[in-house]
Amino acid sequence: MKLKLLFFGFIFVMFLAITSPILAQADLYPIPSTIAPSPIEYALPYPGILSDHPLYFLKVLRDRILLFFTQDQVKKIQYKLLFADKRLVAGQLLFEQGKKDVAIDTITKGEKYLLDSAAEVAEMKRKDVPPGLTDKIELSAKKHEEVIKALSNVGNNADTEKRLSDALGLTHQAFAQIAQFKQK
Repeated sequence: MKLKLLFFGFIFVMFLAITSPILAQADLYPIPSTIAPSPIEYALPYPGILSDHPLYFLKVLRDRILLFFTQDQVKKIQYKLLFADKRLVAGQLLFEQGKKDVAIDTITKGEKYLLDSAAEVAEMKRKDVPPGLTDKIELSAKKHEEVIKALSNVGNNADTEKRLSDALGLTHQAFAQIAQFKQK
């Protein structure tokens, strides 16, 4: 019994090691987009499999496990920011494929990760926040705002516009959290 448990534990750890996100490789894969290039210089990461893929639940499970076992608060904030950026790009790609409902759900979940990362920074003491983290979150939020506004300008129905506006509201809440932290 112990041998089986050890074997499955080893397989699980290997699965996490193989599929874990690589933070330094954000620009390896160019992301095709019909939206005009942006003036905001912030590299969005490659999203991997999209939320309409049958094995997407494994990616979500991996992300949750990674966040659960991450003890360092700064590392957890960085992971949430990475997940937010990946979901934004995934939503953008799904939107361009015509899967607007799935795309907006994915974008909204990403914006919740962005808001969580901003809220966790706002709760930290100023001395515990590494330099540049708040600026990175703020720049990411600006990029999120730009992408969501570009998606909402593509001629959508009223329901799609409202849902994108709600996602944009989460981005604005993240802006407010970061602004509140910077004023302390």
